[in-house]
Amino acid sequence: MKYPWANTFLLLLLTVESLAGVLGLVSGSPDKAAFILIHRVAGWGIVAVLSWKVVNVRRSLRLRRAGSTRVASLALLVVLVLTLTSGFVWSITGPYQVWRLSGVSWHIYIGVALTPLLIWHAARLTAGLPPSFWADRRTFIRFAGVVGVALLLWRVSEAALAAGDLPGARRRFTGSYAVPDGRGNSFPQTSWLNDNPAPVSTDSWRVKVHGAVEREFSKGYDDLIEGAAMSATLDCTGGWNTTRVWHGIRVADLLEEAGPVADAASVTFTSVTGYYRRFSMKEAGSYLLATHVGDELLSHGHGYPLRLVAPGKRGFEWVKWVTDIRVNRTSKWWQPPLPLQ
Repeated sequence: MKYPWANTFLLLLLTVESLAGVLGLVSGSPDKAAFILIHRVAGWGIVAVLSWKVVNVRRSLRLRRAGSTRVASLALLVVLVLTLTSGFVWSITGPYQVWRLSGVSWHIYIGVALTPLLIWHAARLTAGLPPSFWADRRTFIRFAGVVGVALLLWRVSEAALAAGDLPGARRRFTGSYAVPDGRGNSFPQTSWLNDNPAPVSTDSWRVKVHGAVEREFSKGYDDLIEGAAMSATLDCTGGWNTTRVWHGIRVADLLEEAGPVADAASVTFTSVTGYYRRFSMKEAGSYLLATHVGDELLSHGHGYPLRLVAPGKRGFEWVKWVTDIRVNRTSKWWQPPLPLQ
């Protein structure tokens, strides 16, 4: 029996591409750059398999058969091509926008739309596929060949970007591009779920530190010590990054004042909007709560009066308008990998 090896490999590569893309999206530290590299290599592997499949696709289109299966297959192909194109254009030509959304955002959203079609395709292709298919020597050789071609295409493409001094050669390991140099608040204002609360008045605003601590307390804006400074890169999942010097109070100082209990495991930072992110005690202790960026007071859009600065984390983890800091006995993993609220 002739098994659909190309379709099966395409399915496997798409799965790897999706998982690596999600892990790369939530990873902002260089030691986790491998996720993005795997995402890029898998993308070139998909291109290699699709190139092989062109002949079969053209033959199928000439059959002129109608039916939901054929329509769904064509839809899958179209969405897949759009996903690949948006990603490759972004990584080669530099940042671009379509209808007020960045190219990398379109790449992500179209990829999400691909998921149900991918699940349908997976169920259809793998039904009845015997285990012996995966143990077959020809399957291994073919897959090794696809991986080899993908690695070669990736290396050639990166070398070509560098040789041509194209914008893609200057992207960060996350795939983002640095915004033009500026000072203070002169960088994009974005929020993960488009949070846009009313401006916070520091006359009544307070930040509360509580939970698994010996001493709960709250501080007003005038009580915050602004003597700490930190240079950190804000890397937004929308495809841009900027390195700024942030001024404010160290989270470690607040935790020391509160006295976490012996079995404290994580810290949750919550915004006035209810948006929150949770970190391990060790991570949180290395962060800063900023009141200023550069020599400027934080603007409202950038999180005034208090914004979390979390080096090594993507922008959606840098909680704005912080009003609540809770120490937990439970792990940092008790939260969705991407914010849902």
